[in-house]
Amino acid sequence: MDIKNNPFSNQEIPEDERRDLAFQTVNAIRESVTLAKNSTLPITYEFAFSIIHDLDENLYNSIITLLISKNENEIVKYYKEMAEAIGDECLTIEPVALIQEELDKLEIILKTKTENNTFLKKRKFGLIAAKEYFTPRTQSEHKSLNHDFYLKTRDDYFGKPLYENDHYKDYSISKDKVLRLRLLHPDKDEAILGVDLIYEHFNMENETVRFAHMQYKTWNNNVLYESASSNMRAQLLKMKNHICDSEFCKGPNEQRGEYRFPYCSAFLRPTSKLQHSDSKLITSGYHVPLCQTLALLDKDGKLTKQTIKDKSIKGNIFEELFVNNIAGSRWISIETLDKFYEDKGINSHINTIRVHAQEVDTYGEYDKIKKRGN
Repeated sequence: MDIKNNPFSNQEIPEDERRDLAFQTVNAIRESVTLAKNSTLPITYEFAFSIIHDLDENLYNSIITLLISKNENEIVKYYKEMAEAIGDECLTIEPVALIQEELDKLEIILKTKTENNTFLKKRKFGLIAAKEYFTPRTQSEHKSLNHDFYLKTRDDYFGKPLYENDHYKDYSISKDKVLRLRLLHPDKDEAILGVDLIYEHFNMENETVRFAHMQYKTWNNNVLYESASSNMRAQLLKMKNHICDSEFCKGPNEQRGEYRFPYCSAFLRPTSKLQHSDSKLITSGYHVPLCQTLALLDKDGKLTKQTIKDKSIKGNIFEELFVNNIAGSRWISIETLDKFYEDKGINSHINTIRVHAQEVDTYGEYDKIKKRGN
């Protein structure tokens, strides 16, 4: 891979920006798999790292290098020296075993200390990243389904490349559900959507799909200033033009009596700054609808945790609402989505790392295949 096409290794990009991007990518993967697993608890960072390794080993190595640098790199050096100091010719001590001991102790403490634990969580993440440094993966613990039967039967959609140089992995979530993940790092500015995570849920029995698009941005002391990011408004407006103005947030008339949240499909996801002294290892947990984001920026020129609090959905709540079809876009036909992609140029390169997740309920398709065979 060309270094300039890998923003995590591109020395022309400031290191802090690359580290924030790496952290956001890990969290986008976590959110994708958590949604697919219908879980209110996010998957572990180790799980997310293993998925990234599956998808692109070069990007995985770049991300790990960023996340264990500076202060975290001291953990690596510490455990290297400690393992050498307590080992001898007859007994070799592995640094990863010592790291795991401390992780186990931290896990016990964090189960009881649920408040004022910022630095404990930060230490935990440093240990996890250091453990990754010492244990490079040769194979993910989560098997990829390179020849999934159900998705291959949809040659009109899943059988053709969605992006140029298309590369993806399929993961079995349950007997009747598959998650297809892509990590994209293309370079055409004109096709940028302003989206870091696209999550789509397909129902193959009805041949329909619903989705949510999310843009991750990093807080600066719990404030997100529009002026601090030269392209933030342009990215948000691109999302608005493509998604909101296409009226995907407009619900079907025949379902007026249905109880659910508005059909907002585009969200801002503020994240903590990983290397800040007061930062936590988790995203801020807010999903701010794009329309509310733009209104607040127009009014104040910034977002704060206080101003978005009553205009957003907390992370674990959003995941439960989306899984139960109470939040996110309305159901549309797969053909409509395909045409949307074609019209908007989404099936071409964009200029940043992006996660594209497709959750596919395969049971209906399996039933159809069985019936045709009988």
